[in-house]
Amino acid sequence: MGLLDRFFKKNTQDKEQTIQLPQDWDFYLCDIDGKVGSYFLNLALINIIPIAEKSVLLWVELILNDPNDDGMTTDQEYNALMSFEDEFIVQITKKLNAIYVGRLIHDGVCEFYFYFKEDNYEKQGIQQIVDKFANYKISFGLKDDPNWAVYRESIYPNIYAMQSIQNNRVIMSLEKHGDVLTVKRPVEHWCYFQTNEGKDLFLTAIQKRGYEIIDESLNDESVNPYCVQLVRIDSVELKSINEVTWELVELCTENGGEYDGWETPIIRN
Repeated sequence: MGLLDRFFKKNTQDKEQTIQLPQDWDFYLCDIDGKVGSYFLNLALINIIPIAEKSVLLWVELILNDPNDDGMTTDQEYNALMSFEDEFIVQITKKLNAIYVGRLIHDGVCEFYFYFKEDNYEKQGIQQIVDKFANYKISFGLKDDPNWAVYRESIYPNIYAMQSIQNNRVIMSLEKHGDVLTVKRPVEHWCYFQTNEGKDLFLTAIQKRGYEIIDESLNDESVNPYCVQLVRIDSVELKSINEVTWELVELCTENGGEYDGWETPIIRN
């Protein structure tokens, strides 16, 4: 290898190593062909993709040894799978200088997803890592994905799943403070609209659903300048608040708006 080649390779490696990855890991449930699926992913990557230096997707498929009737992990296998995941991900990311973006558990299978630079790929090296875990049946494959379409369109949650993630985060905070989620209480919501007409159509719809309008405001500097603050008495366990917020998300979207979230007082008894 010539001096220029060594210099170029070193600079390429340095460039790869300087990528700073934001971290925001969470999970969500979804329906895939009539069966439950569970995605666990780094949500924060949506803000920096595509990453030009990581244009190839590596997927690794692992067959669960003892799935339950829904095709998900049993309690007995879950701990073993998490131990496998911790060790396996470290080895793959180190071997390929790859970015681990998440996994899917569905229909008796766990799939892991990585993005990496094609020049770093070595099939034999990946197979050697896979062979270390003989207690699982594992296969893997590649896909050119320079735009990160698989992450963006398949792995990343849609607007309803993302709202469920946000709901769960609020619920976890409430539970830390001793909240009794099943107790009905005032729940306030914020919605923003591009036009006054869209806002008015939304208001007509939500008033039929028992909401009270707390406030309306206008911010001319915002993309969605028309703000509506509303309240209704509801419980806030996940199933209930998902149904409430998904309806508001749908109504906002239909009228050129955006749902911005909810808050509620803590109820301890």
